[in-house]
Amino acid sequence: MVRHIVMIKLKEIPAAFERQNAINQIKAGLEALPNKIKEIKNYEVGININPNPAAYEIVLISEFESFNDLNIYREHPEHIKVLDLINKYKDNSVFNDYLF
Repeated sequence: MVRHIVMIKLKEIPAAFERQNAINQIKAGLEALPNKIKEIKNYEVGININPNPAAYEIVLISEFESFNDLNIYREHPEHIKVLDLINKYKDNSVFNDYLF
């Protein structure tokens, strides 16, 4: 099994409502993917609750049977749509893929 973890830090969005709206849109987009991409085995999206400005706002923990399945997910058109949304608001992201 392969675990894929992504942490997303958003650009500065001055209005709190707009920032929360961006977070909600990204979370909803990510959470819709397991119903659209059969290669996903487990999928969890978390929103940061720590007020430290160094914290990343969104974390994704997902699991796949193989690295090939992870690549199918990465290239899936529905995933690409969500990536386009994320990139609209993203300042930075980090990821890690490992076998377990």
